Amino acid sequence: EGTARLYDLRGQIFFSSSEKFMQGFDFKEDVKDVIIDLTHSHIWDVTSVAMLDSVVNKFQKNSVNVTVRGLNEASSIMIDKYGTHARI
Repeated sequence: EGTARLYDLRGQIFFSSSEKFMQGFDFKEDVKDVIIDLTHSHIWDVTSVAMLDSVVNKFQKNSVNVTVRGLNEASSIMIDKYGTHARI
């Protein structure tokens, strides 16, 4: 039982990694804030953006504040163009 959780993601995120990506998050953990750090990752496609949106939305439905940080320029463009979650 803490106040924040950092998820430090590494590697390439694309459609075929969706199941593993989703399994990496604990949506039942009792935290107030989640930070998803993508400094060492790259988002390749629309499916990846949808997965990230799903993760963010799932946490937010549980009243968890979510910050996505460390996006490289190409990943940031993908999120801005195709993402539906609110950017902080």
